[in-house]
Amino acid sequence: MNKLTVTVAAFVLSLSPFPALAQENAEALVASMRKADMSYKELMTIMGRSIGMMQEGVLTQNRELVEQGANIIFTHPAPNHSPWSIMPQADQAGFKEALLAYDKILDIHTQDILKGSRGKDWFAAGAALTELQTACISCHLQWKDKAQKLPAQD
Repeated sequence: MNKLTVTVAAFVLSLSPFPALAQENAEALVASMRKADMSYKELMTIMGRSIGMMQEGVLTQNRELVEQGANIIFTHPAPNHSPWSIMPQADQAGFKEALLAYDKILDIHTQDILKGSRGKDWFAAGAALTELQTACISCHLQWKDKAQKLPAQD
């Protein structure tokens, strides 16, 4: 079992006895963000592009590109709907727990990428980038096929 799986599992398990707490915290997390006129799918596209920026920055040893990509991850807005509304009702509490866990994991790995790039330790930055990409893929594997299309919003 890799380090990411253990980290996510431990965090989610720590929330499991308190599903209401996880839901309140997920709602507070989303409420603390600037709302943008975009869907969750559009947000995920932006997040993917930010990771692409950091990847290109690491490959070309361009610290500014890494910084710009990281800034998007740290300051991304919330979509114009509750993120968990894309999940069937039965999966919404679990998705809220996952959002909390992955929000922290993305920040940790992004900080590690920045630390490596700022110290010109491109191998460390690349290793942290791999961990970040693995986190994204892990979340997508768990949730992407469960997501539902939202009704059109005006």
